[in-house]
Amino acid sequence: MENGINTPYQQSHNPISAIGVNVLVVDNDLGCLSIVAAILRAWKYQVVTIKNPLDELATLQLGHNFFHLIVTDVHMPEMNGFKFQKRVQVEFHLPIVSEDLHP
Repeated sequence: MENGINTPYQQSHNPISAIGVNVLVVDNDLGCLSIVAAILRAWKYQVVTIKNPLDELATLQLGHNFFHLIVTDVHMPEMNGFKFQKRVQVEFHLPIVSEDLHP
């Protein structure tokens, strides 16, 4: 552990495995989308990325039983993250992590 942060190489200290956990990530910024997806993949999560929250809702409607977690940006042009979060919780009952990587 370096500076109090666990790295993927120190998973022997962490008995929880992310293998088989499917995460849907939505962010209209490709850079942020790539960063979040890379971090999750480094921890062995299975990641699907989408740029548009309306596409994500359609994806969830087709296969909501496939995903275990959603990570979404707060600021998106088509639908803000809070409105999206409320809709997902009502329709799909999935846990959501909201992020804002923009300064």
